[in-house]
Amino acid sequence: MPLWSELTHQEFLVKSKETEVAVLVTGALEAHGKHLPLGTDSLLPAFLAKMVAEQTRALVLPEIPFGDSWVFKDYRGTISVDNNVLVRFYAEIMKSVFDHGFHYLVVINGHGGNSSALQNAAKTATERGEHVVVIINWWRDLGKKARAEVLETQEGHAAEDETSEVMHVRPDLVDMSSAEAARAEMEYMVISASYRRELYPSAIYGDPTSATPEKGEAIMDEAVQDLIDLIEKLEKGELPTKS
Repeated sequence: MPLWSELTHQEFLVKSKETEVAVLVTGALEAHGKHLPLGTDSLLPAFLAKMVAEQTRALVLPEIPFGDSWVFKDYRGTISVDNNVLVRFYAEIMKSVFDHGFHYLVVINGHGGNSSALQNAAKTATERGEHVVVIINWWRDLGKKARAEVLETQEGHAAEDETSEVMHVRPDLVDMSSAEAARAEMEYMVISASYRRELYPSAIYGDPTSATPEKGEAIMDEAVQDLIDLIEKLEKGELPTKS
């Protein structure tokens, strides 16, 4: 199925009648160590959405490349959007999607800072009418078996998992010569604008040095299949309940 943004108005009228599922990608523009691109959190879910567009009838919206990146605001290149602004923005998009007759909206979220805003927006967008928003924090919800099998270190931010995935999807954007391990462990949750760099030294939480494109490929392949399975269920009117 062509991407939503690549359809003409007339083509959209036809294609939108062939499915009840739309897909939205949410990401961020923020520091990911010295070795990964600023757009990592958008690049990876956008790749998954493109694969979904090629293999299902679901219509895929353009990704939203900005999110709530408050934690990394001290690192140059980061763009952060206030959570309250995101809630309203996401809600308006969701409602507009449903106004086009779609019953399900699958959100492939690539950034943890967006999670609460997406949940609150979904509450607003689904309050009236029989609509469903499925929020997937993809780094946690997809490719679980592959992650357990191939990863040698704990998942994190710009860690082995993300680095492997970008090495598979866009190896030209990865500088492994600059990869370094960093993980500040706190006994409790600590939030402070004054200690951003102490909490996430070098904008890293994990060890990317063991990353390989083969690990990333295994994770991404399983993640794509997970999404295809989900969309097939939704097309049948089934919610993604655990068996």
